[in-house]
Amino acid sequence: MSRGLFCLTLLGLAGLVQSASVSGAAEASAPRVAPTRPGSLPVTRVANVDYVGVADIARSLGMSGDWVVRDRAFRITGNGERIELTVGSREIEIGGRRLFLGQPLLLRNRELHMAQVDYERALLPLLEPTLAGLVPARPRVIVLDPGHGGEDPGMENASHSLKEKDLTLDVALRLKRLLEADGYRVVLTRTDDRQLGETKTADFRRRTEIANTAGAELFVSIHFNSLGSDTRTGGTEVFVFSRQGQRSDQSWNTGEDDTEPAASAVNRHDPWSVLLGHRVLNSVIAKLGTDDRGLKTMHSAVLRGLNCPGILVESLFLSNPIEAARVSRPDTREFIAEALRDGIRAYGAALLGTEG
Repeated sequence: MSRGLFCLTLLGLAGLVQSASVSGAAEASAPRVAPTRPGSLPVTRVANVDYVGVADIARSLGMSGDWVVRDRAFRITGNGERIELTVGSREIEIGGRRLFLGQPLLLRNRELHMAQVDYERALLPLLEPTLAGLVPARPRVIVLDPGHGGEDPGMENASHSLKEKDLTLDVALRLKRLLEADGYRVVLTRTDDRQLGETKTADFRRRTEIANTAGAELFVSIHFNSLGSDTRTGGTEVFVFSRQGQRSDQSWNTGEDDTEPAASAVNRHDPWSVLLGHRVLNSVIAKLGTDDRGLKTMHSAVLRGLNCPGILVESLFLSNPIEAARVSRPDTREFIAEALRDGIRAYGAALLGTEG
């Protein structure tokens, strides 16, 4: 479902709204209720998946939750946040950005439910990081991964003589300069046009090894998108590694179940990968004015073995002639680097509780 928010168009139909949302003034004046630890929420097991009630989630966080359209669309508000949810969809909107869950939202006994792992490892870190696990310190060492290289050009746009491997390295070098000015130690997986392994598997493994050896506290893999002959699709999307026991977004799209029952190393950092991904997605879209394609999951080989939070960023589409023309300009690549820097700054601020 496109953006998962078709329900908002129904708001103007009389009689469908089940309850009015709390006004901004009322929210600002209402005392904040201390949030509840996630383990205290009632759990319902359906088809071997544990779910928690969305209304229970809202109450536990001192927020308000109610139906916008009964049995169809639900909204959570409070603490400066607004979250839109739709029955049967994996997509929610939080902070104005699209977030894809690992399981569709479930209607059971006329109550909306979310998979427990989605709540605890995807939604909760965006709302109450202190409840999502041991909050890491502000990162000091960041590894940037310019995608592709050498014999692997990545995506290409012949009309503009663009190769993804060149663009990713250019953005990474720009971002390195910006992050170092902020006081970070920055390591690149490659600093020139080379492939890091004889095979794709070896190449991915080497990138992960570089990050872990460097003691990376954040990992950002930089890429550009393409859909072949589809020249109309554009926008920005960010990927995190699929949560344990959940299918990737690609799997849901193709119908092929790629669930990995065992946890990977990077899954230990799921909440913080999501937090980083959300802040970077927001920053890139705000800076470039691109379409929001969401924060998604994938079983990425370059992310799997990381000992730190990691994301893969697809800022623009090389198959889209308008976006390809934009990225061909050095100023656009500088904007992308600045947006990634700003997203990393926002992530650090969220860890310290200093956002807003």
